Amino acid sequence: MPIKTNPRTGELYIPLPAPHSNIIITPPRRAGPDSTDPDPADCAQLVSILNDPRVYPFLASPPHPYLLSHAEVFFRKTLAASEQFLAAARKASEGASGGYVGGCPFSSIREIVRERDVDGDWDDDAGWEKDVLIGDVGIMRYPFYELPEGSEERKEAQERNAKLESGDEKIVWTIGDYLASSHHGRGIMTAVVRALINEWAVPHMNARIIKVSTYVGNTGSVRVFEKNGFQMEHILEDWSTVAESRGGGRASINVLGWRAPT
Repeated sequence: MPIKTNPRTGELYIPLPAPHSNIIITPPRRAGPDSTDPDPADCAQLVSILNDPRVYPFLASPPHPYLLSHAEVFFRKTLAASEQFLAAARKASEGASGGYVGGCPFSSIREIVRERDVDGDWDDDAGWEKDVLIGDVGIMRYPFYELPEGSEERKEAQERNAKLESGDEKIVWTIGDYLASSHHGRGIMTAVVRALINEWAVPHMNARIIKVSTYVGNTGSVRVFEKNGFQMEHILEDWSTVAESRGGGRASINVLGWRAPT
């Protein structure tokens, strides 16, 4: 589905198709039009999601326990990046740049909270007054998880990947995502990843190669990517260091890969 604009607010968003038409992906939000602070409701919701024992054990990057200060730092960073990517996309659409963007401005997964119209359908043209953050998705340059931690080989691979210009089809990307446990098992994240790839990563970033990593045992996440055409490339035993705040030790990981159809 194409990128749309909320007529009430002017915010751009990626809608999901039925049966998930009440789910959208938006840029991260500020507290208000004149504020430089992130939306406090989003910050509070993120803290709740990332302290949920049905969510955080499957994630490597977010600190644990996850504090409000962590959420504020995270959203300040993603707000700045999102605004940069949107500005670059506008220039590209006007022919003022090379045509491709170095990332995706849409990362906040939200559930629309509203009444259906008299026919029982969502009235998309009218916009909506309320939605709730239920997760996050991001696409960034791949850190080459299959190479040993701390190795020169991994460092050099990351540096080569980082030096490639936006739009270069040799860039290897990765996707990170999480969803509130209240919304697990509904196929939402499968649809989110599909929309992210089809509506933004391919047409606006020229993404041709995407690799992802999950902890072994996170079968739900593996299925999300497999349903989007990713194939298992590596199962690496005792490969990744687990933070002490998450129990320490080593964890086994999966690496899955996707290539754009030729």
